[in-house]
Amino acid sequence: MEMPEWRSEYSVGVPEIDAQHQHLFALAATLAESVRSSSGQANLKAVLDELVCYANEHFAFEEVIMEKINYEHLMYHQKMHEFMRTRINLLSAQLDKGLLTENELAEFMETWLTEHIIMEDMRYIAAVAKQETGKGKP
Repeated sequence: MEMPEWRSEYSVGVPEIDAQHQHLFALAATLAESVRSSSGQANLKAVLDELVCYANEHFAFEEVIMEKINYEHLMYHQKMHEFMRTRINLLSAQLDKGLLTENELAEFMETWLTEHIIMEDMRYIAAVAKQETGKGKP
């Protein structure tokens, strides 16, 4: 499985969020590499735990930005983040019980990361840009 690399089209225009997204891509690539290598389940679990922890930090940061700009779809975006938390916890439990393959987990992470940025995060770019040009930076 090939992990996509960060591309400029994933930029949301907020340097801190873009850097966090880039780090999430790097963690997801490490997860995919763990799946490909013979490093074993323990390494995969450690990488997954790190990715989940960092994603939670990122979600919190992103939500603060959206709150500061009074983003009208904040609650929906928070629900998307909560869905991701629930889904990844379920997938991790399924992996532990042998109900999910490592490849399925890595593919989910790849798909979620790119789709969430392109389909969900891109929606708040206009609100952030309006805030930055109007009242100052968030």
